[in-house]
Amino acid sequence: MHITKEEIRQRQEYLRYTMAEMDVDALCVGASAQIDTRGIFRYLINYYLPVFEEYLVIPRRGPVVLFTHDGCGADYAKAFGVVDEARLIPEGEYAAAPAACVVSFLNDIGCKTAGTAWGRGISASFCLSFQSRLGNIKTKDFAAVLDRMRMLKSPAETALIKEAVKLNESVLERYLGNIAAGGSELDAVSDASYYALQSGAEDLYWMTSSAKVPAPGFLAASRARPRRWRPGDYHYVVLEHSCRGGYFSEITQLVSFGRPKDEYVEAYRAVTAAQKAAADAIRPGVPVSWLADAAQNVLVEYGYCHKEDGPSPCIGHSQGLDAWEPPRISGDERITIRPGMRFNIHPAVTLPDGAKITSCLSYLSTESEAELLSALPGEIVVI
Repeated sequence: MHITKEEIRQRQEYLRYTMAEMDVDALCVGASAQIDTRGIFRYLINYYLPVFEEYLVIPRRGPVVLFTHDGCGADYAKAFGVVDEARLIPEGEYAAAPAACVVSFLNDIGCKTAGTAWGRGISASFCLSFQSRLGNIKTKDFAAVLDRMRMLKSPAETALIKEAVKLNESVLERYLGNIAAGGSELDAVSDASYYALQSGAEDLYWMTSSAKVPAPGFLAASRARPRRWRPGDYHYVVLEHSCRGGYFSEITQLVSFGRPKDEYVEAYRAVTAAQKAAADAIRPGVPVSWLADAAQNVLVEYGYCHKEDGPSPCIGHSQGLDAWEPPRISGDERITIRPGMRFNIHPAVTLPDGAKITSCLSYLSTESEAELLSALPGEIVVI
C-alpha cells in the first residue's frame, strides 16, 4: 500500500494554485532527518530523508527540484521520488553556503517572491545563508499553508494510518509476550523491534521505563541503567513506529507487576474518561480547543486538578508522516475540526508520589463524529 504518484502530483498542483493566489513564484521547503520533521518531503515528493538536511523548490511554473547532500540521495530521488530534477549541493557549499544553490536556482527562474517553509531542525547556517543571498527576492511564510493541507488526510492516507495502527498494536502484543518478572526491558525491545521490521515497519521509536512509581522515560535511560523486572514494578512502554509508506501510530501502555495500587487504577479510570470526553467532542466545525476543555473538565470532576484561568493544557496532537503533527490539542488551539483530521489523545494525571498516569488512543474525524482507530482494551496490563 502506498500513495500514488498521481496523488502527490495533485498536491504539487494544489500548491501551485495557492502560490498563484498568494502571488508567490516558488515554494522553498527545508527538512531535517528527524521523525517529527522529515515527513514533508515524503508528502510532497515521496522522498525519504535518512540523514542531514536537504531542500526542495517547487516553482509555480517549472521543474520540481530537490537539492541533496550527496549522490545517494540524488539517485534515490530520481528513482523513486516525484521530482523533475535532483541536484547535488556542490562539495564545500553544504557547510559553508548551503543555500547558495537554492537561491541561484530562484534567480535562474526569475523568482521575485518565494514562499518558505523551514521545518523544525533546519540549521541556522542554512537560514542565514538563504537570507544573505536573497537580494531583491521577497519572502512569504508558507508553513501554515502546508500545515493546513497536511491536517486533512486523504482516503489513501487514512488507509495507511489504519495499517500503522494495526502494526503498532501487533508489535505491542509481541512485546507484552516478552514481559515477565526477571525479564529485561532491552531484550523485550530487541525482540519486538525485529518483529516490527519483519512486519513492515520503517522507523522505530520506543520509550520504556520501569520503577516502583510509574512514569514514562526514554529508552536511552533504560540502556544506561539496564533493569530486570521485579514484582511490584510498574512499566511504561511507548511505541511510535511507522509502517510501509511512512505513516506513524502511537501507543502508550502501563504495565503492573502484580496488583496495581488502587490510586493508580482510579487515576487510569479518570484518564480514560477524559479521553472519551475529548473523543465525544470531535465533530466537524468544532474548535480543537473543545477537546482539551472536555478532557480537562473530566479531570476536574475526578479531583485531579482545579479549573483555573487560562487555556486547558495540551492532551495530544495529530500524526501522519511525522510522529508529531499539528494541530495541538490544547485550550489555545483555534483550528476548526474538519473531516479527515487525525487525533492522538493522551491526557495525563500526576499523583502526589510522582506517578504519571496516561494512555493514548487514536481517532479520525468523519463527516459526523470520531472514528476510534485503536483496538486496545484501555486498561492497565497486569502481569
